[in-house]
Amino acid sequence: MEDHPQQRPAKRFKHESYKDTLKSVHLPSALDQTKFDQELTDTDSHFHEALLHWQDLNLAPAFLKFARDADPLSASMPLLLHNWKEILEQWFEALAKSDDEGLRAILDLFQKLAHDLRTTLAPEYPRVLRRLLKLLPRSLSAEALTALLATFSALFKYVLVPSVDSELLQQAWNAFCEVLPQCHPEVQRATAEVWGAVLRRLKVALREGAVRVVASSSTGGLGDVCAWTFVTACKSVSQTLHTVTSSLVCPLLQFYLTCDAEEEAYTLIRRVFTALIHHCKSADQFSPVSEAIVDRFAEVVKSADEERVRRVLEAISMVCSVRQGSRMSHKQLSALLSEYPSIPTSEVLHSALLKFATSALTAGDMSLWMAHARKVLAHAWERPLLGIELTGALSELSWGGWKLVALPYVSANTHKLLESHSGETLELLAALHREKRLGEMDLVWKQRLWTWVEKRLEGWERSEENARVLAHVLALADLLPSLPKLLVNIIDRELALWEDSEHDPRAEYEATYANSAWVIGACAQCIAERPVKEWGSLVDLPRWAGRVVEKWGWSGTALEGLAELVRSR
Repeated sequence: MEDHPQQRPAKRFKHESYKDTLKSVHLPSALDQTKFDQELTDTDSHFHEALLHWQDLNLAPAFLKFARDADPLSASMPLLLHNWKEILEQWFEALAKSDDEGLRAILDLFQKLAHDLRTTLAPEYPRVLRRLLKLLPRSLSAEALTALLATFSALFKYVLVPSVDSELLQQAWNAFCEVLPQCHPEVQRATAEVWGAVLRRLKVALREGAVRVVASSSTGGLGDVCAWTFVTACKSVSQTLHTVTSSLVCPLLQFYLTCDAEEEAYTLIRRVFTALIHHCKSADQFSPVSEAIVDRFAEVVKSADEERVRRVLEAISMVCSVRQGSRMSHKQLSALLSEYPSIPTSEVLHSALLKFATSALTAGDMSLWMAHARKVLAHAWERPLLGIELTGALSELSWGGWKLVALPYVSANTHKLLESHSGETLELLAALHREKRLGEMDLVWKQRLWTWVEKRLEGWERSEENARVLAHVLALADLLPSLPKLLVNIIDRELALWEDSEHDPRAEYEATYANSAWVIGACAQCIAERPVKEWGSLVDLPRWAGRVVEKWGWSGTALEGLAELVRSR
């Protein structure tokens, strides 16, 4: 008989840390919370039915004592209504003495009590809330924490929401804000689900004020809780949004547009909108949010308040950027871009206009580009720096309409802008050339560019501004056939400047990027990349080598440029 190796038995249990168990905690669904709504006679109560049920399942001492005391007081609904204060006092006592196992039964019983008594509990609501809040910072098991969340939900559903009292609502939220910083982040996340359910249940008249109350806490270190609250309130099943979403998004946007703490408010709406965009499968499902944003945008851009315009542009840009704007419909993008030419290109709006135009254009298709892109770029080029930055950004993002729409503006404006904004224009041209977008420029354009470069480099002297210009010119060397002659003159001037100097160029190298070592190395490397016939008769290589080794022998940049010249010779 063959021997078989003894196999190790499979593990039946998997260890989970406390943090891992908390990740599975969620507020029970509304369906789960109402499954006790079974048909009872007029004299029966859900509380008493649950009390009998838990007596068969739970042997926690605190619960058993509570069950013995409360059973005769709640045998019927009339008795429960008559003795509810006494039963509640016994419940408080049991809550204080319960261990983790007993809490599950005690908390579940309060949910049934709230369902039976509803607003009858209103006088004791503040006291109940305070006692329940004391449990949140404790290290409860996942089952006990889930029961606690369901208890909060029942308390709010049957007592707080029907009260239609905005002051009571704010007091409840403030009480949570005092306790939540002491809680584990996963507990904060789970608690936010409770408040998301509250926002859904509130009457429309109270919902706007509740949104402001919750959103204002995002500036007090509870940004994650606030974001989770709104996301939970808006998300629904099957990658759709809840019907209350638009009534939450509108006041949330209004809060962002008017609040003092703009950075925290923007972070809040960015988290909420990004989460909802990823939750939805298509633009149609995201429409409750996108339509609210587009409507608010159309309203705000007509105002003279540039700060509000800037903020709404930032919000729109963010929504159009996530998932490449796929959750915005063609009609909505068209409505947004049609307003762009009417927005002033002021300094305050510069950055926001750049983000808005870039995100909206890259989110659209060719039909959108043909309808609006030319007007958008024409308006942007009214402010030269905005036009330069927008053109460069669209190129870097490989925008499909760049060659058709943006390239003509580069060709038409380059030479005028080289006189007024030389550094920014050269930086744009260098970036476009690296992306191989200037190959189709005509000879006249290239000749005018060379004329400007020749004039600028003829009397070139080293400074930080001129060093930046030189760096961009070197990147455009392929478009400038006679450049080596100018670069040779620059190197000769640098060598002559240090020929009789007793100073060490190393100190200059450490002080500024516009140093002689970089100039010599960069120019020499650019010259070496050109055919020898263009520069061979102009360069005294032995003299250059001697001077570079003597003065810049410590510089890898200068020596590398010299080595390239020697190899290409």
